[in-house]
Amino acid sequence: MTMPSLNCLSEGETLTDIARRECAIGFDLRFCRSVAISPDDRATETCDPTDAEFATLYALTELGEAIAIHDVGLTSAGADEVAAVARGLFVAIVNARRDPPDAAQRHEAEQAALTDPDRIA
Repeated sequence: MTMPSLNCLSEGETLTDIARRECAIGFDLRFCRSVAISPDDRATETCDPTDAEFATLYALTELGEAIAIHDVGLTSAGADEVAAVARGLFVAIVNARRDPPDAAQRHEAEQAALTDPDRIA
């Protein structure tokens, strides 16, 4: 399967960007449901698989953050997407560990994360 378009990242952002800039150390799959009160609201909560409407793959960082990477439906096609994105994220994390960002790059990424109004931690 080819890599799907990552629907939780900014346009043009890649798994390599996330793994390197955010110092990703792992990933997590969480079952979620919407708790939005309007069509423009994207509020969600983690829930039991039996109550879930979709699943989200997160990158986990050294700072303890979970960064949403990709939402998928609870179907066999969604499972295929999770597998493709998880594989891509795994490769990006391993490669980033071989060439870690220097202190200045890491500080810049941390400051950007603190001031980004669209960031959901």
